[in-house]
Amino acid sequence: MHFVPWWTAPPAIVAEALTAVPDPLFTALRPGPPASAAAVAAAIAGTLRPVEAEAPVPTWLLESQHASFRRVLAAVTKYRGAVLADPVGSGKTYVALAVAATLNRSRTTACLVPATLIPKWAATADALNVRVSLCSHQQASRGRLPPDSAGLVIIDESHHFRTRTTKRYAFVADWLVNRPALLVTATPIVNFLSDLGHQLLLAVRDNALSFDGIQSLRALFANSAAHPALGHLVLESISTVDSRPRKAQTTSSASSDECRELELVAGLIERLQLSRSDSVARLIRGVLLRAAGSSPAALCCSLRRYRRLLLHARDALRSGRVVDRAAMRRFTAELGDQLVWWELLNNEGGSSDLEVADVEVLDEIIPSVRVLTASHDAKLCRLRALLEQDMATLVFTSSRDTVRYIRTRLNRLNLAWCTGQAAGIGSTAMARDMVLGWFRVGAPRGGPSHLLVTDVAAEGLDLQRAARVIHYDLPWTPARLEQREGRSVRLGSQHLEVQVVRFRPPTGLERILRLEATLRRKARLPAAVGMGAGGSHVWRWRAEIAAKLADVHSISGVAKVVSDQPGLVAGFALYSSKDPALLLSASVGWLDRRGEWSENADLLTDRFRSAAAQRNELIVGPDELRTYLELLTPIIRTRMAVTRGRRWLTPDPGCSARAVAERLSFLIRDAAKLRQDTRLSELEAALAFVAGGHTAGEERLLDKLVGVPARDLVQALSGVAPQAAWEGVEVRLTGLIVFGAAST
Repeated sequence: MHFVPWWTAPPAIVAEALTAVPDPLFTALRPGPPASAAAVAAAIAGTLRPVEAEAPVPTWLLESQHASFRRVLAAVTKYRGAVLADPVGSGKTYVALAVAATLNRSRTTACLVPATLIPKWAATADALNVRVSLCSHQQASRGRLPPDSAGLVIIDESHHFRTRTTKRYAFVADWLVNRPALLVTATPIVNFLSDLGHQLLLAVRDNALSFDGIQSLRALFANSAAHPALGHLVLESISTVDSRPRKAQTTSSASSDECRELELVAGLIERLQLSRSDSVARLIRGVLLRAAGSSPAALCCSLRRYRRLLLHARDALRSGRVVDRAAMRRFTAELGDQLVWWELLNNEGGSSDLEVADVEVLDEIIPSVRVLTASHDAKLCRLRALLEQDMATLVFTSSRDTVRYIRTRLNRLNLAWCTGQAAGIGSTAMARDMVLGWFRVGAPRGGPSHLLVTDVAAEGLDLQRAARVIHYDLPWTPARLEQREGRSVRLGSQHLEVQVVRFRPPTGLERILRLEATLRRKARLPAAVGMGAGGSHVWRWRAEIAAKLADVHSISGVAKVVSDQPGLVAGFALYSSKDPALLLSASVGWLDRRGEWSENADLLTDRFRSAAAQRNELIVGPDELRTYLELLTPIIRTRMAVTRGRRWLTPDPGCSARAVAERLSFLIRDAAKLRQDTRLSELEAALAFVAGGHTAGEERLLDKLVGVPARDLVQALSGVAPQAAWEGVEVRLTGLIVFGAAST
């Protein structure tokens, strides 16, 4: 018998040594060493800090812009797209060009910007020595996009691409396939939460945040939901706010005379039958009432435009033709997009939708309204009293007819003015840039003190000389208010404080149109997904906690806080198995004794505050720790299951994706039978792309590929960027803080 020394024999596992575990994942969760609650809280908070790229910062950026630059750079590098949503007037143009210069280096950067801002972008890029190819939004609407551009694309004022049913959106979505893009706008949400989602999907794939538990960006926004992970894609820093002037908000209310006069005008408008279609009637009535609230001249011009529309409808009816949406758009001028969702209007509606009998009624109404233009105007008197003060002022109206009316009636004030059609000072027409130049920093003295503008000047322009902004007419969206005020409330302003005056609509007009109520409702939308001052509860609270605990020595361990509210603050992170230093996502939540998981910002902030105050090390009992780990395991398993599923399959693939995937599956089967290894690899790569998440342009590409011959299918998909592939994902606990009674 051969004797084997016991110290060299392999260990034997017997049944009595085995211990049952509730879940195999349980054995992979390895808590760290005992530590103080403050140290563990600092460790968890450190993983929640926004990711910043390590790259040299261009010298032209202010210190307050450095964080935005690094975070945008990291987001675009990882996700191929991001929204830079820093406040109006914080220098987003400079940050965007800094990112482009870093990523594109000496290559030319394609920039899609509003036509009115092309000179500004050209001058800024030239001053910074960044090569750009500028294309206007209007050119994009016609499909005229830079053909040879490569690398990062910048889309300024990207909220103009918030509606996926427009030609502008479709052309740009197709063009952006395989191109990373930085979307720049301070107001990405205008009317709906989905506005933000549509912009993101121009550059970011639907499954971009799968490691954070978001199965689909489309589904997230369709459900009007929010998630802390949106902070990876939407970069908004409030650090630049302190560098801008303060806002001093005041209101100017309509007098009783104005209210009575508006009631009379509303009565005249009620005489019109308008249309047998409720949506068309609401549209026309809204346009006329908005004009009435703006000025007598605006109302008179709107009534005349409506009369011309009816004459056109009558002629069309006699010749058997229809009045299309284009004619309605011309009538509504610039108001229509704010008053109606055009896709809901029937594009095939006949001219009978309009009541042509209103022509005779208009012939009676228009002379009565014309008389008002020569009578006393209490609203205009309120404006005159403000403009007679020695303070450079921007006055925003919704109608160019009102601009002409004000400058004519207040001609002694020598007002400058600018609309989408013309510009000038007093009665003298001048170049638009020359007029706006009087209200920029460094403008010579002796020029006009006040500028009347429509919303043509509400985006992107630097008019820092103005110390006051007056909303003579209220727009329909808080985004437009913010854009208006941002012309003066911006970096480089000469003033510590800028007055903002809102002219409130008469009570009768507000009762019908609900302008202020609409503004209040829409103002709450950005906060729902984490933007603006009210949105810190979604993702910004994480960065705030990380900043507060940045100087505390951190340990990824286990801690105890004595509390009468038992539960666990748990932090865990997903890392790449291939690259252990690559952090894929980090989560933190509160787990109660029933196993309920919550990521409520207020609750977690309170728990972190309690933990940060606990500097002594308290021991957590092994039984208590095991109980919480058993409760935490299914939470982590659910997250990892979502992650694995999203790497291969979308939760609800579209019909086109299903059809293309089915065709590829048949081709894969045939290639396998014939042992065509090279073709098999190409087909499997194509199937992996089809089965994953897609940008808006990639989704449109799949629609086009449904009928493509099989021999061309793989070739058409060979040029698209592959889906992200991960060989393995591992979970690590970043910290556990047990709240409960003191251990005995």
